[in-house]
Amino acid sequence: MKEQRSVLDAWEQLADTYAARVDFKAHNALYEHPAPLSLPPAVSGKRVLDAGRGPGVYVRWIIEHGAEVVGIDISPRMVRLAGERVK
Repeated sequence: MKEQRSVLDAWEQLADTYAARVDFKAHNALYEHPAPLSLPPAVSGKRVLDAGRGPGVYVRWIIEHGAEVVGIDISPRMVRLAGERVK
């Protein structure tokens, strides 16, 4: 019988690869990111929750637009990568 991997194990394993490509891979850069980033209201001066933040793509945007952000993710590696992105 095959051992099933958990969702956490899968994200931990692919975190570095995903983070390295998230800004340039076509479906992320051309579809996934532009649409939600065009929708949020003004966030300046607010505190924003970014749930499932991954490697911090939206965390960076939120900070650049003057808000404090609290980001959470199932993957500790993704949390570390997000922190590195916004340093």
